[in-house]
Amino acid sequence: MSELKHGKRFGRTDWLDLGLRQLTRHGAAGLTVEALCQAADRTRGSLYHHFTDHSAFIDAMMRHWRKRYTEDIAAQSAAQPPAEQRQALTDLAVAIDPELEIAIRRFAPSHPNASDIVASVDRMRLDFVIELYRSSGLEDAIARQIGKIEYAAYIGAMTLWPEMTAAERKALDQRFNEVLEQAGLIRTETHEDPL
Repeated sequence: MSELKHGKRFGRTDWLDLGLRQLTRHGAAGLTVEALCQAADRTRGSLYHHFTDHSAFIDAMMRHWRKRYTEDIAAQSAAQPPAEQRQALTDLAVAIDPELEIAIRRFAPSHPNASDIVASVDRMRLDFVIELYRSSGLEDAIARQIGKIEYAAYIGAMTLWPEMTAAERKALDQRFNEVLEQAGLIRTETHEDPL
């Protein structure tokens, strides 16, 4: 069964989004040219109109994943007032589909540039989290340690418990913040009603 009605224009971003859905649902087998074209109900010519070859499609799909699920999330979080950035990051990060994250990490070793993109995503995400802790006043070494623990827990929870809901992941993050607050490492901003 195809993903879209044949009459709708199918652009570059449509192909990239389809690739991520195919990877999530079918693994690497969903990314063959035949599987993509069948899911899109389009010809090879339609795919190759936007990408020079299959490898170029995979590279573009991986960069699309990095932009949507790392760069855009960091930008949206950073756009918030400083006291709200960590919560904004949590809200956006817990909404990421764990099945997509797992599929990307399973697929990456099989494609030359995909592993490099996943590594760059891990560095970008970790650096962003560390910077949030630094900007809250933590020393560099402590900010790095806490950032690494938090990011490892984030990726680990998605890998171990992909069925965990966004609300459950958010509750774990809140508990982590409570532990850090009790240890005197962070201060959680509270907005109490003055009445």
